[in-house]
Amino acid sequence: MLKYRLFLVVFLLAFITFTGTSLFSQDQLRIAIMDFQNLSNISDLDYLEKAIPEILITGLSLSKKIKIVERTRLEEILKEMQLTLSGAVDQERIVEVGKIAGAKAILLGSIIKAGETFRIDSRLIDASTGEVILAEKKEWSSESEVIAAVDLLAEQIIKSLTGESIQISEKEPTEGIEFPEGRSVAMETALNNNNRLIGSDEPVYLQIELFSQEIEDKERIPLNISLVIDRSGSMASERKLDYVKKAAEFVVNNLGVDDILSLVTYESSIQTPIKAQNANRREFFLQTIRSITSGGSTNLSGGMLEGYTQTHKNRRTGQVNRVLLLSDGLANRGITDPRILQDICRERVSRGISISIFGVGANYNEDLMLGLAEYGSGNYYFIDTPEKIPAIFSQELKGLLAVTAQNVKLEIEPNSDVVIQEVYGYISESSGNLTRITIGDIFSNEHRIIILKLIPPKDYSGSLQLARVTLTYDDVIGKKEKIEESSAPSVDYTNDKNKVKENENRYVGQNVNLFTSTVQMQAAINMVDRGEIDKAREVLSKEVSSVKLAAEKYQTVELKKQILAIHRYDKSLEKYIEKPAAERKLIQKKEKYGQYKTQKRKEVEEKFPQPKPQIIDKQQKPDYNRQDIKKSEPSIRKERKSKQKETEIIRPQKTTSKKSSKSTSPVVDKKKSKPVVKEKVKSVEKKVEMLPSKKSVEKKESRPVIREKIEKIETKGESKKQNERD
Repeated sequence: MLKYRLFLVVFLLAFITFTGTSLFSQDQLRIAIMDFQNLSNISDLDYLEKAIPEILITGLSLSKKIKIVERTRLEEILKEMQLTLSGAVDQERIVEVGKIAGAKAILLGSIIKAGETFRIDSRLIDASTGEVILAEKKEWSSESEVIAAVDLLAEQIIKSLTGESIQISEKEPTEGIEFPEGRSVAMETALNNNNRLIGSDEPVYLQIELFSQEIEDKERIPLNISLVIDRSGSMASERKLDYVKKAAEFVVNNLGVDDILSLVTYESSIQTPIKAQNANRREFFLQTIRSITSGGSTNLSGGMLEGYTQTHKNRRTGQVNRVLLLSDGLANRGITDPRILQDICRERVSRGISISIFGVGANYNEDLMLGLAEYGSGNYYFIDTPEKIPAIFSQELKGLLAVTAQNVKLEIEPNSDVVIQEVYGYISESSGNLTRITIGDIFSNEHRIIILKLIPPKDYSGSLQLARVTLTYDDVIGKKEKIEESSAPSVDYTNDKNKVKENENRYVGQNVNLFTSTVQMQAAINMVDRGEIDKAREVLSKEVSSVKLAAEKYQTVELKKQILAIHRYDKSLEKYIEKPAAERKLIQKKEKYGQYKTQKRKEVEEKFPQPKPQIIDKQQKPDYNRQDIKKSEPSIRKERKSKQKETEIIRPQKTTSKKSSKSTSPVVDKKKSKPVVKEKVKSVEKKVEMLPSKKSVEKKESRPVIREKIEKIETKGESKKQNERD
């Protein structure tokens, strides 16, 4: 009888292992997640201690069998025990914490430096025994990679505890974009919901997307650009001017004989070393650039106006007419009123000339510079360290060499009963019942998103056309003519709440949450500018909770990056007043630029700070592309294959609307003209070593905890049997 019972217990435990059935019963799957300890000795990564657990929770929320212990409640428990969320906890304390919190498992983690990358070390511990259920190591070097690594960890935790195969980090393929024949730009409009509940006072969000085709280098149009360089005395520090010269040389070396170049330098006075001319005197241009010296104050307006003058001399349609202005200081000569300078930029856009702004270091006025770029229909760049100047100039020039459409404008005419309350992402102008948005130039393979908040009438019967959206642009690659197309999105009024719920456009919803979050972030940043630090941190605390809920619902990388951004900014505000003035300025500039890039969908990925980078052989460097992860993670490969043979993969609810499956900013594929999602991750798994077993069933055992329980049962059975013999 005893042998039969022992066999039954072993069989049941083995059945749990092979079928992936939950290790604990469903009503016991409460997990407590501690802060991750930053052991990298890099203080810039301290914000990840709280940010990583928050992102992990968004992934774990996909399993209905897992419940996370509220972190505020966990913090209270640890405080009573004189511990902290990020502190070290021994086995005895883990059991005690788990008992008080009602948790069956506790997740501990740390952030360490691993060569030229970073690593997350994590352990999921059985709170009742203190034994390790799952131990994982994940490597990463950028924000996208750390998010993908945390998503993979969430998948593995869910699998270990519940047996569910839920994929978070691998996204579904997105749809292709159909471009009208002979056209280089496509427009698509969508609402957050095509149905509206009668009597509802909720706003309706209209999303406008612009996509451009990828073009070949030989198709590019000529450039007419003016380099406007600040050579004031401050540019001599940190070799700023040397880096600017190097960037200018790069521009010269990439121009063709059909391009036009001018060079303007400014300090207290204005100089034009190279007047607008064809770019066929390369050696002269290079010598002139190398001879620039520093000295004087900063007459930014004078330099800008001269740059516009030089560009206007050769302005014509069918070429890119742009001023590139760089400065590291405050405008203290000439025109200094931001409103006047912005009006000048707006007026020059009407003449077909745009301006891109490059701000270097901590001392320039970022609000002024960003405003000039916005009103001037160009790009804004914050360059925190001078050595980045050449790469940033290269990025701008690459776009200018691949312009597909110019004078891109949107005109939105709402229904007489509809009010446009807000425009997200771009500056707009209203005249009567019309709202106009100037986009300017669109580069090859670009994706732009504009969102409008509309207030329609509460009560209506049938279908209501909300607005007419008209896109106009000069097609410089396809038909090479002025193109116009329009769209008239409508909403259907209904009394059916389920119909409204079922027809939500998740893709629009995720972008609305992201864009509204950037507005809240900017509000907090402005509070800090005014010295209202505590008030700003209150806003950030509320906003991170809001974004976390949105990330749980939509599971997008962009929303998770916003969680990182909020935590990073909040951490930087600790003892903010005590920090040096230059550091405070850099913090503000960095966060403003980060939110600007989020709104403009600029996908430039920066690596995390490296104290001393190590040079490794490029051939040996791991490929972080998600498609190639199988090469560096054989265990993940096996797990992915097994998922296809198991039950259907659980994913976030997919809607039937056209854009509902999108989760990241798409780019246009060269061959298929379809948006493709590129995600990068590097993850190294370290499985807990299995103990030898006498039973063949146990050879495939994957949970050390289960194995130890089996051995305890066997030992107990053998002891009892020996006692009976005695």
